[in-house]
Amino acid sequence: MKRKKRQTLYEILTVHSTTARKKDLHAEKIEIGKQVRLLRKTKNLSGVEFCRRAGNLNPKTLTAVEKGRIKNPSVQTLKSLAHGLDMTISDLFRTIEVEFDRNIYASSQRGFYEINFYSGVKMISLTPFIHEFFCGKLILGARKRVDQTLLKHPRPFFISNLIGRFEITVEDKKIPLKEGENLYFNGAFRHLFYNPLERESTLLVVTAPSFV
Repeated sequence: MKRKKRQTLYEILTVHSTTARKKDLHAEKIEIGKQVRLLRKTKNLSGVEFCRRAGNLNPKTLTAVEKGRIKNPSVQTLKSLAHGLDMTISDLFRTIEVEFDRNIYASSQRGFYEINFYSGVKMISLTPFIHEFFCGKLILGARKRVDQTLLKHPRPFFISNLIGRFEITVEDKKIPLKEGENLYFNGAFRHLFYNPLERESTLLVVTAPSFV
C-alpha cells in the first residue's frame, strides 16, 4: 500500500479557506450609503440640513444613497457627500475601510482560524487571510517536527518560543530555542522545527508578506 502523501500548507489552505470560515474578507463591500448615514447621524444632522451643507444636494439622491439604491455614486455626488460631512472623499473611504477586518481585527487566543495539518501539528492564525502579513502560532505535539515542505516561504521568518522547547535547524546550523528566545532567518534556506519534549511546544511565527 502506498503511503499517503502529506499535503503542504498551500494545498491544505486551498480547501481550508473555502470551508473553515463562511466569512470571506475579500468579499467585503464598501457600503457608502450606510457609512454616510452613520456619520450624518453622529453629527446630528437632519437630511435637509445635510443636503444644504453638501451644496444643495438633492434630498432624493441622499435618500437613494443611504438606502443603498445608489451603490456607486458619481464623483460629483461623492464630493457633495464628503463636503456635507466636512471631510474629503479619501477621508470618507478611510472611515469605511477601518471597519473591515482585513484592516483592523481584534482576536483572542483562538485567533482567526485554526488548521490541523496532521496529528500533533497545527497552526492558529492570529491574523485574517491577507497577503501582506501573517502572525500565528505553530503548535507541535511531543517529538513532532515540520520542515520547509510544510512552511515553504522564501522570505524572512521571525519566530519566538512561547511555550516549551524547540530545536531549529537552518541548513546545517542547529539552534536550540528556549522559552522567551527568538530567531530570525531567511525562509529560502532549508529549515526544520522540532519539539524534543514529551509535551506540546508553541512557536509564534511572523512573516511579511504572509505565506498563506
